[in-house]
Amino acid sequence: MDHLKKSCIMFLVILGGLLLIVLVVLVGVFAFRANSDACQQGFKFQNESQLLQKKLKKSQESFTKMEAQWQSCSNTMRDLNKNLEEVTSIRNSLLIQLQELKEEKNSSKVTSSALPGPQIYSLLLGLGLVTALLP
Repeated sequence: MDHLKKSCIMFLVILGGLLLIVLVVLVGVFAFRANSDACQQGFKFQNESQLLQKKLKKSQESFTKMEAQWQSCSNTMRDLNKNLEEVTSIRNSLLIQLQELKEEKNSSKVTSSALPGPQIYSLLLGLGLVTALLP
């Protein structure tokens, strides 16, 4: 029995020694590969890649903000163009009415200008306001 215990212990010591040698070799291979140029460049590229991803994310966020501002400006411009068209239409209408009143005054034989005067004045006032709104 004593001999069996010694053999068992000897077997375990030899097995442990072999495992230790295998582990030392594997750690050495790992350390060699970890310190190789390719591995160092891989870490460098990974860091640069992460930095570029952060920059890309910031650029995308900035682009989104600029796109929102552009959309807002586009809506404002569309509204301003619509208002300009309305004011131009009102001005043209007032000019036509003024021209009609002038023609009516010239064609009538009435020497008194009491009747069309207030109408002409209100048209001129309206035309002045509309003209003031136009650039």
